[in-house]
Amino acid sequence: MKRPITALTLVSALALSGCTGDESFDNPATVQIAQGNREALDISILRVAESDFQALPSPEALANIYSIVAAGVVDGWQEGPALSTYPNGPLEHRVILRIKVTDPLKGVGEKKMIFVDLFRGAVVRDESKKAEEWLPRKTLEDFEKAIPTGTRTVVFAAEHIPYEDPLVKPGAAIPDDAVLTSPPPQGLVFEDQTLVQQKSAGGQTLVGGIEPLDVAGTRSGWAEPKSMDDLIARLKSHGFSE
Repeated sequence: MKRPITALTLVSALALSGCTGDESFDNPATVQIAQGNREALDISILRVAESDFQALPSPEALANIYSIVAAGVVDGWQEGPALSTYPNGPLEHRVILRIKVTDPLKGVGEKKMIFVDLFRGAVVRDESKKAEEWLPRKTLEDFEKAIPTGTRTVVFAAEHIPYEDPLVKPGAAIPDDAVLTSPPPQGLVFEDQTLVQQKSAGGQTLVGGIEPLDVAGTRSGWAEPKSMDDLIARLKSHGFSE
């Protein structure tokens, strides 16, 4: 499972290295960003924690074990809760991704929107304030710029279980009838419009969110669908459709 690095560890690492906390990954979107194309998705904003999990070999294998599977478009980002992970330390901040459902595939029912709970990453050290008052390094505007509203996506998730740590700030409200979800490391896939327009990378236009698509191996079932339509059609062909 994905285990977030504690906020203090992240802050300390950033202070020593002088970096921003973003990672570079071997995928075409990240390469394009490095070359100055700011329209490509910057999925590194989601890759802020280490993973220890068993990668599944295909989208349908993941869909088999998760209760909610849906295709849709990013509807925006909102403040998630802030949690107290240990006494007198920085808070763990969460961010909520809103996904407007276009293709309900499994466990979606009448839901038109899916809310996805994600780790927000490091906080900014400010010695003039208490550690619990340090603010997240990444703003909601940063998330919107990195993965903007309208981006096509598929989410594999389970209903979110209650947070183990004490809740300090509740974050922005979600509708009373909404379901908050938690994705596994392979549970978010996005379609990069820059790759769609360029028709490059062997026709591949999909990028993994929390983990790269090739985390299960370059010959896995994740490499076969090249577009979001391909991925949706593959899932439907394996019986995932409502």
